[in-house]
Amino acid sequence: MNKSENTEKVENQPENLRFSVIICAYNLETIVSTSIKSVLEQKYKNFELIVVDDCSKDNTLKVLREFEEKDSRVRVIANKENSGPSISRNIAVEQAKGEYIVYLDGDDTLYSKNTLKKIDEILGEDGADVTYFGVQYVGGSNKAYIPTAENSTREARIVCDMHFPVASKVWRREFLNKNNIKFIGGMYYEDMVYSIKAAILAEKLKYGAFPIYIYYRNREGSIMSTPNLKRCTDMYLVMYYLMELYEQTPERLQPYLMSFIKNETFSIPMRLDAVLKSMKDKTFSPVIPKRQYVYLGEEPTAVNGNEIPSDSPKVIPISTSANTENHRIPVKPIEEKMVADDISKKGGISILKFDDKN
Repeated sequence: MNKSENTEKVENQPENLRFSVIICAYNLETIVSTSIKSVLEQKYKNFELIVVDDCSKDNTLKVLREFEEKDSRVRVIANKENSGPSISRNIAVEQAKGEYIVYLDGDDTLYSKNTLKKIDEILGEDGADVTYFGVQYVGGSNKAYIPTAENSTREARIVCDMHFPVASKVWRREFLNKNNIKFIGGMYYEDMVYSIKAAILAEKLKYGAFPIYIYYRNREGSIMSTPNLKRCTDMYLVMYYLMELYEQTPERLQPYLMSFIKNETFSIPMRLDAVLKSMKDKTFSPVIPKRQYVYLGEEPTAVNGNEIPSDSPKVIPISTSANTENHRIPVKPIEEKMVADDISKKGGISILKFDDKN
């Protein structure tokens, strides 16, 4: 593709882009096409797709370049060195032109062909800094996590975010840049710090009670399905960054942030055990229960095994739904065909069944 062809493609894009969809890919040559197609097949057209290749060792970059040559909405960024998803996302946001940022992992897909259209309708003309949406899991118990008015308040999202991954939220780019909200490089659980900081600093929040992407659990080789010691050490590193964030937090919100920090600190030993056991047993992915934290209030909390006072606020309910008729909130069958192909049938995908409630 010569320079003039590239220039013509860029000029064919709308001047005021509504969305910048960002995908990061590393060694995903067999499955990244499905993720990309789920974006390009959207009925809503006012978007750009930025795909970052993080120095893949396979033919991922070649696959991405082929999409870039065929579709003017696709821009490929090729990292000069392997930097990880956090730095790759930061680079993409710096080059993004859309009013809103939509994150998507290279091994996941948007929920349907109407996803961007439905997001646009929720945002309206007075879109929020952060808008919360749901996610459909494939693998494990096949649950959907759906936001509600109750679990999408600022306080609720600080105490215990319904779903920390950034792909379940839509972000106003101007807000991210103004508040210097960036991913911390070289660390697991970076979405946790990113999401909590945004909840604290956002002036306006919204939510849409429907899933916007499909998360394929336990793909062999994926970052979060691979148990290692760094996952253990980074649990404590997250606490360090959250304590730094405490100083920037308005006084009225500090008790909510401290409540999360305490709850997460108390749960770390259990999470460490799960990761270490998975490493020892050489199982595919550690089984860790979904967070269901309570607000601990402003009183000092001693780590001495005492029960939470009976008058403390209860667990913030999370709407979860499984694809079974006997569950209290059944998932309705998807009326329109799932975007692109079922990624679980692609090479490199492994779905494991767990009995946990995660």
